[in-house]
Amino acid sequence: MIGGNFSEPGTTSLIGERPLSVRARPGDGGYSITGRKMFASMLEAADFVLVLAYPDDATGPNAGILLLVAPDSKGRSVIANWDTLGMRATRSDSLVLDECWVPQSAVMFRSNDIRSFRYAFLNWFWASYTAVYLGIAVAAYDEIRKVVGNRLPQGYAQSLAYHPDVRRHVAMMSADLEAARLVTYRSAWLSDIQGPTAETTAALYRAKYVVGEAVGRITRTALTLGGAHGIFKGSRIEQLFRDGALAPIQPPTADFCLWNMGAHELGLDPADLLPPMKPI
Repeated sequence: MIGGNFSEPGTTSLIGERPLSVRARPGDGGYSITGRKMFASMLEAADFVLVLAYPDDATGPNAGILLLVAPDSKGRSVIANWDTLGMRATRSDSLVLDECWVPQSAVMFRSNDIRSFRYAFLNWFWASYTAVYLGIAVAAYDEIRKVVGNRLPQGYAQSLAYHPDVRRHVAMMSADLEAARLVTYRSAWLSDIQGPTAETTAALYRAKYVVGEAVGRITRTALTLGGAHGIFKGSRIEQLFRDGALAPIQPPTADFCLWNMGAHELGLDPADLLPPMKPI
């Protein structure tokens, strides 16, 4: 099991640029890695962590190298700071590398322009969160249907599923979920038949945005329909609500998706657009 570890404390998914401060210095048949990585998901269980670093001997500003770091690697430590609103089970603690040495065989990929690698594998970089949050939306939909179907208020012969407001909300959730599912499937289909084209990339952004918005609506509706019984810690609905709330900020963020989709739909070259903020 390999955990991807790319983010750093100084980066933001809103802008999309990811300069690397973690450095990999070559020498003695391997590399010495120094720096800190954020969001090291599955760190406790992973056999290796795949770390993205900047090679010290690189010549271009966008160079990168991917290295496998084992749990027993000298100079590797963990800051257990994953105390978050949702997605707690991923245990995405921070990884600290202090002259952490790995052999040459640990190198999985290296390029003087890592952007081409990211672009070629957008279906993984950008679409993986989409599938996760679509799954959360499905789980919330299934759970609330089970809850209202089984809850029989005292003095009534029918469950809450028969209440007209419940039926209307469940119908709206169903429509939201099916739309999110189909836009996700289409982005996967385009990725399969076209590869990383401009149309595929826009579709991946569109799917992440649509799913991110839908899962927020669906989990909030599930929490509302579940009533006060569902807000306690340990409730499945409460957990799904917390997890769903993070969808718009997980990469690519909702605003980043819209920025790129708008440029694509209008036929604009991103190189001709002004940067979102003033660079140094």
